[in-house]
Amino acid sequence: MSDRAREAHVDDIVADLHRVLLVSSRRLRSRAASEEVSVAQFSVLAYLHREGEATPGRVADFERVSPPVMTRIIARLEEAGWVARRPHPSDRRQVLLALTEAGATIVEEGRRARSAWLRERVDGLDDAQLGELETATRMLRDVLLDAPREGARE
Repeated sequence: MSDRAREAHVDDIVADLHRVLLVSSRRLRSRAASEEVSVAQFSVLAYLHREGEATPGRVADFERVSPPVMTRIIARLEEAGWVARRPHPSDRRQVLLALTEAGATIVEEGRRARSAWLRERVDGLDDAQLGELETATRMLRDVLLDAPREGARE
């Protein structure tokens, strides 16, 4: 394969991979959302579940939303009883957000729903396809997750 042909082939793979990752990510996120919790709200709950207490600013930075947007999301989560605020121990101007037990339950149920949906998709594969998927998953992890990231934000 010539250099030009290889480059075009890689461009095609990158475009297809981008589409697959984007659509699959949206589908997985939508499985965790429900009538009672939006995708954005679930994302904040999952962040607090994973990271523990955090300031609203830190959560807004991670979610890449403006402080006013985060304030609205937090207000809804607090109103639902899924998040609680407490004063920051060293900065009186700040508050810390913590997941409540009810919030943790929402996250765990959402994760179970996503896993069940993904499991349904994988269950129909034969042994050879399952082996290929395992190889592809390892490769994606190596390329996308384990590779060093320069200045990248998740």
